[in-house]
Amino acid sequence: MNLIVLAIPLFLILILIELVIDWRKQSKTYQFNDAINSINLGMMSQVIGLIKKTLQFSIYAIVFQSFAAFQFDINSPYMWIFAFIAYDFCYYWSHRMGHEMNIFWASHVVHHQSEEYNLTTALRQTSGSFLNFIFYLPLAFIGLDPLVIVAVGSLNLIYQFWVHTKHVDKMPNWYEFMFVTPSNHRVHHAQNPVYLDKNYGGVFILWDRLFNTYHPELKEEPV
Repeated sequence: MNLIVLAIPLFLILILIELVIDWRKQSKTYQFNDAINSINLGMMSQVIGLIKKTLQFSIYAIVFQSFAAFQFDINSPYMWIFAFIAYDFCYYWSHRMGHEMNIFWASHVVHHQSEEYNLTTALRQTSGSFLNFIFYLPLAFIGLDPLVIVAVGSLNLIYQFWVHTKHVDKMPNWYEFMFVTPSNHRVHHAQNPVYLDKNYGGVFILWDRLFNTYHPELKEEPV
């Protein structure tokens, strides 16, 4: 159910497309060493993460088997929709604490060390985080199957790949209101003081609007 491995060829194709667009526009959003470092860190996070994720999965499975309050039908589409939304809610808090608490920032900072903002930045993931899985344990208590969490977690991360680009302007207003987009995620990676600690959502930007951490990308304040 780990769909990220299957998505890797698509990631590489999209990076090549962005490279061509970048070359044609001469926008210079790529540095060779920076991009290679991001890809290397992504590869490390997948390889080293096998051990870490196995342990996290095991703990989640034990909590699920011992304390699950409900039993959901894994074949129900409504269960999958609920799981996808619930996972993103937990991701919001995991991501937010990754910025607001030093113990989590110590690993998450790797994702923010790139000097450029392009699709390879999405691959720049940490290999050292472990404790962040505690933010997803409530899903085990609710009764969401571990395999379901692996699947929706993979889809969540795959979605986040495409928002790491400067080549997509703002989306239609309804989409910007509901979902994470390249525009509002550029804000998240920006160094401008006005943008700091904003837009933590993975798929839905609604959590940021709800918990007062949303900020739009402003024309008068380029990221």
